[in-house]
Amino acid sequence: MSKYEVILFDLDDTLIDNAENVRYAYTKMVESVGEHYTEEGFKKWYDLDKKFWIDFHNKKIFVPKEFQTPQELFVQYVRSLRFQMYFEGKISLEKAFEINELFLASLNEIVVPIEGAYETLKYLHDKYKLVIATNGPTVAVESKLGKIGCLDFIDSIFSADMTKQTVTKPSKEYFEELKNYLNFYDNNKMLIIGDSLRSEVQGGMNSGIDSCWLNRNNEELPEQYKPTMVINNLKQLTKKL
Repeated sequence: MSKYEVILFDLDDTLIDNAENVRYAYTKMVESVGEHYTEEGFKKWYDLDKKFWIDFHNKKIFVPKEFQTPQELFVQYVRSLRFQMYFEGKISLEKAFEINELFLASLNEIVVPIEGAYETLKYLHDKYKLVIATNGPTVAVESKLGKIGCLDFIDSIFSADMTKQTVTKPSKEYFEELKNYLNFYDNNKMLIIGDSLRSEVQGGMNSGIDSCWLNRNNEELPEQYKPTMVINNLKQLTKKL
């Protein structure tokens, strides 16, 4: 019998195919400034976005004092800054704010589930407390889960933009705030599942929580990462939990 009581799931690229989701939103983004979708442009955006959030976690993103509070403005500014960077300063901050709203809305329109997401969550939801633990925007989570028919399986949703310190996975502070939010503090009875070694596995290591690496591409496991378990597809969880 499993020792776990709370299962923490990452969302993007764990339950949702984030690349296809972002591809659609990116198309709407460039169309809004009169440009057209290209694979080269999409790759530029995808790589920039990935690096941006790593830099943000490493405190390399500067936020002017006038945008540091309230938290809603801070989050809006940080997310909008990516679009100014992508368009290399050719758009105003006001326009970047508009594009950010469009991008977030577009993320909700086309949602593709990871294979086995529905069946796995349906199997687990009567046995465990299931929680979404994401760095992504809260506003998109419920819509995404609803569109793949999985919202009713989830007990709680926690995002980086809900944290008081505006911290992200894999920081220990993120998981401390998550535990406060859930009012659940027994690390030994929690398991975090995700596709990212840097976010979920390292986050588990930083916070003393067991982790499960979803390794869908059969990648080699670097020595510095120590997941508690490794799976190649979500349905394997029904045998392990």
